[in-house]
Amino acid sequence: MNRPFDKILCAVAVIMAAACSATSECSENPLDLEFHRLAARRFIFSNNITLSEFIPSEVVAFESMHPSFVAGEQPAATSRGQFNPVVSQGRLRLDESCGEGPVSLYVGGVNPYATYDLAVHSLSGAAEVGFEFARLGLADRVQVVAGADRKVRICIVHKGEVVRKYDFPNQLPTGEFILRAQLYGKTMGLFAEKDGRTEYLGHLLEEDNFGDVIDFRDKRTLQESTFNIIGNIKGMAEISSARSFLSSGIGQADMRLVTYEDLSPYWLDGRLWFTFSCRGIGINQSAQGVMSLDPSVFEPRLEGMIVYDHGDGLLRNDYSTHLFFDREDGLWRAWACDFGGTAYADERSGTGLLTAESSRCPLKGFTVMKASRVENDRIPGHNEDPCIFYDRKVGKWRLLASVFLADDVIVSGMFESDNWDGPFCRIAGPIELNSTGTTIQKVGDAYYCFMGGAGSNLRVHSYPDLEYLGELDLDLQPHWPEPAGRVWANVVPLPEGFQYRYVLMTMDRPNFPGIKTRNWSYGACYYYGAL
Repeated sequence: MNRPFDKILCAVAVIMAAACSATSECSENPLDLEFHRLAARRFIFSNNITLSEFIPSEVVAFESMHPSFVAGEQPAATSRGQFNPVVSQGRLRLDESCGEGPVSLYVGGVNPYATYDLAVHSLSGAAEVGFEFARLGLADRVQVVAGADRKVRICIVHKGEVVRKYDFPNQLPTGEFILRAQLYGKTMGLFAEKDGRTEYLGHLLEEDNFGDVIDFRDKRTLQESTFNIIGNIKGMAEISSARSFLSSGIGQADMRLVTYEDLSPYWLDGRLWFTFSCRGIGINQSAQGVMSLDPSVFEPRLEGMIVYDHGDGLLRNDYSTHLFFDREDGLWRAWACDFGGTAYADERSGTGLLTAESSRCPLKGFTVMKASRVENDRIPGHNEDPCIFYDRKVGKWRLLASVFLADDVIVSGMFESDNWDGPFCRIAGPIELNSTGTTIQKVGDAYYCFMGGAGSNLRVHSYPDLEYLGELDLDLQPHWPEPAGRVWANVVPLPEGFQYRYVLMTMDRPNFPGIKTRNWSYGACYYYGAL
């Protein structure tokens, strides 16, 4: 491929190579690096970006800011409720003095992959309280209801009638607690927080999804939907607050450095940037997050979330993304795994991969990238964990990915193309070793391939032929004292002025407590430095 920008960069590379030849710095071997663990942290709904809030003590024009609704005849109709708000000691009180019948009280809009909290101060008598995601008019809605019996349930309402109900056996805490739902587009997970500790209550299985009634991945549905507090106005309930937010979820995994097209780190505001999966409960119930990090300290910060539009009007939660800025074309580009399905289908493609583009910087806030599924005529086999870059030395795009040979047989292969989106042909592999988190990065003046795998620590392979070279030296690897296993390795070179010449970001895989079925609710962030 003829890329004029390469001429400048190749000239710079020649100068840098000459400068490096007089030093030992460019001959560094990743196997000689000694990584010391600096920090470990798992966020449990604790690294968030606020979307909407209801704070009773700060409401002035209650009916204007937080109107109440009653069911209307049309799905998009709004009907004014006869609700008389009572705020006492900074809390909203729901009892018979507020009016008759159930109430739906507006909090904000709906985001398909946000988390929603209701801070319950007290419940007594026959009181029921909770929240709902509803079309204006309340004809179609999904309700999360908590009762004084300390039970929680989900009700699916279609055309004003309850069509399905799911009761969960796990009990709610006594006294004050936070009722929480993590929305997964057309399913959700339920949690309760008490004294800063989050407990799992239950979740809707994929086969029990409410997408046939109201699918919050649909952009037009979102345009006419609201997040509401609900109460039955029996007994008494006191509400301290309600809010919605983008969250790092119940675990963080699949960290991948955001780069330029040549794999050099993308710096913004003096920070490194990583994509990662904001974990929910199942493989289809996570979302693509973006975090930033000042590499001189460890304070990872959730900055945004990326969703993918395949042209069918649905915002899909694909993740495990390699996001890069292509300076030649001035576009943000991505390769990702199609865990959220593809256009007009909720199934994955044969390749398991998608590509995406955006002219808007997707690092902050909520970003929709235009996506295309990768067909098997673009790359052979079923693959995951893509890492791509433009190798100027050979004038080709090189893609490293995990390769599925059969069920639970996951290895890796190297692919090559003249174009960033293919078609690709395999030039190395598949190797025999189990491989996940497949990543390419430059150490000194050479590229290397890094990956995790069952029964091993983080491995180093040659580029591009994928010959096994050895394991990275981590003094306290994830899952210590057991091998690191199937995790990701992000080795990042740092410029002069930092304490360490290289940092490494990786993860672990313990699932969230209390979930009995197989799930993908891991893990924690692990941070290392090497001199």
